Formats: sequence, structure tokens, C-alpha cells
Amino acid sequence: MTDDAAAVGRARGDGLTRDDDGLATDPDALARLQEIVPAFIEEQVDDAGADGVVIALDGELASTVTATLAVDALGSDRVTGLVLPAYMNQEAAARDAEAIASVLDIEYSRVPLQPLLGAFQEVIGATAQPADDLVAMENVAARLRMACSYYVANTTNALVVGTATRTDRFLGTLTKHADTGVDCLPLGDLYGTEVRALADALEIPTDLVAQSAFPAVGAGQFAGDELEIEAKAVDRILRSHVDEGLAVASVAERVDVDAAAVERIADWYASMRHKRRLPPTPATREGSEHPF
Repeated sequence: MTDDAAAVGRARGDGLTRDDDGLATDPDALARLQEIVPAFIEEQVDDAGADGVVIALDGELASTVTATLAVDALGSDRVTGLVLPAYMNQEAAARDAEAIASVLDIEYSRVPLQPLLGAFQEVIGATAQPADDLVAMENVAARLRMACSYYVANTTNALVVGTATRTDRFLGTLTKHADTGVDCLPLGDLYGTEVRALADALEIPTDLVAQSAFPAVGAGQFAGDELEIEAKAVDRILRSHVDEGLAVASVAERVDVDAAAVERIADWYASMRHKRRLPPTPATREGSEHPF
């Protein structure tokens, strides 16, 4: 196991039974996860002396599973959902998110981000900086979601609960200081394949949830569909290469995919290390590199 793998989420020595691919997808493991994750959420809230949690709902599977388990942990009255669409093409997903909140019987608010983005572009454009950079503006939208979530959390004595998975964190299909700008990540140690299996175990209505094989990504981010590899195969590659430390050729043989595709995923994982690290600091005293 690489140092990065050990540092992401909890240690995976959790006693969960795993399938032949090393993933926690069998019924016993999923039943155990339905105990582990709510207990984790409850512990985080209790340790912080918080009254509840705030979750940004995007209509996707991970946020739906997170919200469902938060309700299991705390009750619906202590979970607040935020629906934060930034663009017109996110309207359908926003409606899905609202439907999910209604099914879970949690309080939610819709906060359209377009006025904030427009104001930001106007202000930043006045500084002679480009105001139409697609990647930069997508990152701004993601960080505005984080800011809105924390505003609600700060005013209600709540924690911000993130929805990123282990797959997201390894592939960087998230925005630094946005999706990772949270108080805890209940699904952060679970691969996407495990989250999908958990959703089935929770009997989450599939008609309410976007079922894309890979999470929505922005320009310059990993897009597994381009490799024509199934999402589970990507998770198997990551688990073999990152968790077990197998070489590319060995992973390709085990997963039965082209070595070039494994190489690309391995390279992408390595290039996204900056999203998994705390900000580096110079060593000016003895002790831990990150004592905080």
C-alpha cells in the first residue's frame, strides 16, 4: 500500500469481508457499512458539539447515499440539504436533488449560484484578469458551493459533510478546497463501486438518482468514459495499483485491460497527489511535518 493510500480515509483494516476484487460489495460487508458510516457521522457531530449536518445535494449517487446515511445516524430533523445549481444544464439534477430531499424528509434550500458567478466575473474582469476561463470558473462555482455550505453550517451550529469517494480522491474528480473543503467525508474510504452497491442495499430509488458510470467532471479532469473502461474496472485498477502497490503490467493482467489504459490511470493518480495532501510547509523545527 502506498503512503497516499494509507493517508486517504480510515485504514481499511476494518474487518469487512471483500469480494474477489477486494471490494466491500457482498451483503455482509454492506450491512456492516450501514453501521460503520452512520456511527462515524454521529461521532463526528458529537465530538464537535454540533447540532446537525449540512450536505450539498447534487442529484448524484454519492450525495444521495451520504444524506441517507446521515438521516440514519441523526434523524431527518438534524440534516439540512443545499441544492446549489450554477448553470442551466444543472436544472434536471437540481430537481432530482430536491426530490431526494423530499423522500428523506429533510429540510433543504435551493441557492442558485449564477448571480454570484456573474458578480464574480464582473469584479474579476475589472482587474484585467480573464473572466471567461472555463476551468477556473468551474472551480469558482465549486468553491462557492463550499462557501454557501459553511455559511449555513456556521449559522446553525452544524458540520459540513462532504460526499467525495475514494475513487474521486484518487482520480482528482473533485475541486481542491471545494469538494474537500468539508468537516468529514463519510464515503471517503469507499470506492465508487462500493458506494453503488451500498445504494442498492439501502434501496435508494434509481429513478431519482443520476446513474452515470463516472462522476461529472470538468475540463482538464479524468474522464474514464474516454478509455472505454467500466467504472468497476477503474476501481479494480486503483485498488491493485494503489492499495497493493502492483506494477502496471501486473495490474493490466489481473484486471484484463490494456496496459496503456492502466498506465494512464496510474499517471493520473500520481498527478493528482496535490489534491490529497495538506499544503506543504518548510521544515523549520523538529517534529511532525504536519502537527495540526
